[in-house]
Amino acid sequence: MSEPPSTIRAHQSDQVLEVSWDDGLSAKLPYRYLRGECPCASCHNEWTGERMFDPATLPLDLKLEGMEGIGNYAVRLAWNDGHSTGLYSWDTLRRLAQECPS
Repeated sequence: MSEPPSTIRAHQSDQVLEVSWDDGLSAKLPYRYLRGECPCASCHNEWTGERMFDPATLPLDLKLEGMEGIGNYAVRLAWNDGHSTGLYSWDTLRRLAQECPS
């Protein structure tokens, strides 16, 4: 299991979530990318990993409405499109930070 990030900061005007770890890995993850990669069962098939919705349908003005730490392993992100069930584990955030195409 990955260590928790040292910094998680939402930049609403830029629509990015800045995430940094003590080992130097840092990323600015676009909201639409994060929302499109939501790991919850209603967004991704639990068995195949297939995405269950088209990220192109996400609103252009996607905003992060809330962040809630879940234990010492994840953060729950709540979006203005009404979705708030995705738990982004530290491992998931780290993987997304390394894979983000931006």
